[in-house]
Amino acid sequence: MRNCLIVSNGEIKDLHKIKNNLENYYSFNKKTLVVSADGAVSVCKKMGICPDVIIGDMDSVSKHDIEHFSLLNSKIEILEFPKNKNESDTQLAIDFAVKKGCRQITVIGALGKRIDHSLANIFNLFSENYNEIDLKIIDEEFEMFILRKPASISGSFGKKISIFSMTPYTYFVKTEGLKYKLEDEKLLFSPIRGLSNIFIKDMAKINFSEGILLIIKEI
Repeated sequence: MRNCLIVSNGEIKDLHKIKNNLENYYSFNKKTLVVSADGAVSVCKKMGICPDVIIGDMDSVSKHDIEHFSLLNSKIEILEFPKNKNESDTQLAIDFAVKKGCRQITVIGALGKRIDHSLANIFNLFSENYNEIDLKIIDEEFEMFILRKPASISGSFGKKISIFSMTPYTYFVKTEGLKYKLEDEKLLFSPIRGLSNIFIKDMAKINFSEGILLIIKEI
């Protein structure tokens, strides 16, 4: 199963740390399909990562960067879309990766100063089009993904994990491996009550029903 790295044009403060996270946790290697969302080619260049595909409306792409990568990879694909479109460049990148058969997709550079863009990228996680996709957003410190069914989540003792119900409520049967337990109770969408829980084991078990969860886990 081929995996994909999508580089989005958000804010990355520590490129070295992001690259270390990719190499240590997300099976990033030469077989990984690398897709740059529009102007994120500049991020790829700084990280020393050569994209296989550059996709978007090209409103923030430097011609110099495209020429740079075209010399490194003669087979690079440039997929240009109209500026007046419904999808964000990051969504176009995810859709492309899914069509190419990728079932493990990691997005970096998805967050930043533009809160509307950050939320749009987070909300991509909830699209029904990606129900069968292992889709994650990571930054220097955290990993973000959703759960639609009970799961075990790996972690490290003392690391933080926040759990948000993204439906009016999520019914928790039981949690294990976390400092603050949820058992036979509802976690509401609002007010927030699942912020900054803590791993007390290297694996947390989350058994729930009637909802969808957003997980933000400290790396």
